[in-house]
Amino acid sequence: MHPLDHFERRIGIAMTKHRQFITLGRSVIAYPIAMAAGAMTFLPVLIAGSRQASGVVAKHGFVLSIPRFVGAELGVALLGLAIFALPVFPFYIAGMTVAKKVGTRHWLYFATMGVVLSLGLWAGMIFLSPRVYNEHFAFGVLIRLVVPVGVVSGLACWLFLYLTWPREAT
Repeated sequence: MHPLDHFERRIGIAMTKHRQFITLGRSVIAYPIAMAAGAMTFLPVLIAGSRQASGVVAKHGFVLSIPRFVGAELGVALLGLAIFALPVFPFYIAGMTVAKKVGTRHWLYFATMGVVLSLGLWAGMIFLSPRVYNEHFAFGVLIRLVVPVGVVSGLACWLFLYLTWPREAT
């Protein structure tokens, strides 16, 4: 083994002779997984961060009924995919292109990319909406809701890529 090979492996540079961490096929599969995971984070984070949401959830029995909670989660995931998948996709492609060019496979990049995409979506909704103050899109929502959704979606993308990444026998 060449001395630089060990160094390149330690810092995570993807060389052409090594198997690629980011491929087109796996990236396309990772996208809906990441979007669904981020959307499914929405309800638990909303419940944890709001006194009103906790009361509504408890009143309708979501906490006591696992099937109702799972149904609500699946509904949120499908709704998130239906509404947000297409507008976010070009930015996802840009982020994956940068990751592939740089050769990174670090989880922090993907978590950061998820947060940036979530922030961009949040900002787009704020700036494109009518100029009426809406408390649901206040700055507090940014910290309590948008950032955790972005982190989870980015980590879900990274985890899928990592678990399906064919490693070389060393």
